[in-house]
Amino acid sequence: MPGDAETGDIVNDALYRRDLAIEGRYNVDIQYVQMNGAATGVNAMKNSVYANDDSYSLCISALLGGALSSAALDGVLANLNDMPYLSLSENWWSGLMYESLCFNDIMYYTTGDISPTMYQMASCVYLNTSVAEDYGITENFPQLVRDGKWTFDVAERLSKDLTSDVNDDGVMDTLNDFIGFNSNVESLVVGNNINYSTISSDKESLTVDFVNEHTMSVIEAVNRFVVSGVRSYEFNDTINRMFKEDRALFIGHFVESAIVYLRDMDSDYLILPTPKFDEDQETYRSFCNPWADAYIAIPKIADAEFTGFMTEALGYYSYKNVRHQTYDLMLKQKVARDDDSTEMLDYVFNNLYLDFNLLYDFGGSSKVLNEAIFGKCELASSYAEVETKVEADIEKFIESWNGN
Repeated sequence: MPGDAETGDIVNDALYRRDLAIEGRYNVDIQYVQMNGAATGVNAMKNSVYANDDSYSLCISALLGGALSSAALDGVLANLNDMPYLSLSENWWSGLMYESLCFNDIMYYTTGDISPTMYQMASCVYLNTSVAEDYGITENFPQLVRDGKWTFDVAERLSKDLTSDVNDDGVMDTLNDFIGFNSNVESLVVGNNINYSTISSDKESLTVDFVNEHTMSVIEAVNRFVVSGVRSYEFNDTINRMFKEDRALFIGHFVESAIVYLRDMDSDYLILPTPKFDEDQETYRSFCNPWADAYIAIPKIADAEFTGFMTEALGYYSYKNVRHQTYDLMLKQKVARDDDSTEMLDYVFNNLYLDFNLLYDFGGSSKVLNEAIFGKCELASSYAEVETKVEADIEKFIESWNGN
């Protein structure tokens, strides 16, 4: 959210000018109430709904962490599809969200240009080019991406033999050791063309299908070279310590990390999309961080006419006047360190992915998949143990979603 004046920061000033223009044009007063922690803010909004107090017209928060995903099932959010003036299929709203988080013509949260944090939430892979040079790695990675040849096999070939327990204590940790490739599980699974859940063509049912040949192949591939169980001492230590200190070749993280952790990194790095499973996979895919404060929702008791109109106006103005400042100027000119990374950001953002099971973990199915990927269980037998609960959780979700 913007401050009370222009500060010289690109995004702050773009948002400040947006709000000033909207206030002047429509004779409204935009006031922000910031609360630390997604759950704290969303709970304040929920309590206002329960008390029939329309103090809040719009909420911008995360989906997870006791936030909007749970609020959607608690009967406190408005169906965005029923809001007057909102045009959720237009370019200033996320097409991804409209496709994957709209169920039975009901949608409780989305994202778009109204929240510039949208341009920080995509997963990507960082390549330490200084480390690559030290190890004699000469691949032209941007060209591999362009040619559709940036795959798991390539990443494995270049990184799997580099991981080293430098201090020989039997534990991989972010203070001492070196890793070839590390990433969160969800980014790898999504990037390798696995859906955590699928909405039926009639938008009225949900399925989870993990036990299949492709998923088994991905599990085998990840197990071969991705380093798991790296001991960290601070949050996001692999990116802000190992990677910055030239003790990692590849780190899978989010675009936000380039802004938060890597602005003062001495060595150069290259931003890449998550590698595809193989060359037959049509597109690169990027997992959307559901913990990012990038998502919007409207309280159920908000004035529909007023709130729908103003939310649409803010979204449209942001698309026309803020997107350029956020995406082209901040990310492409200030975060990306070279023209190749600038181009690679388009590959990262062109195929974003998120689905309901990534938010609700039906029956613990996501946990089963994660444990299978890192060899803690056998997928088919472990999934069979939770399958009944998966189906029950989906049924309960649908009932809550439809009935709100």
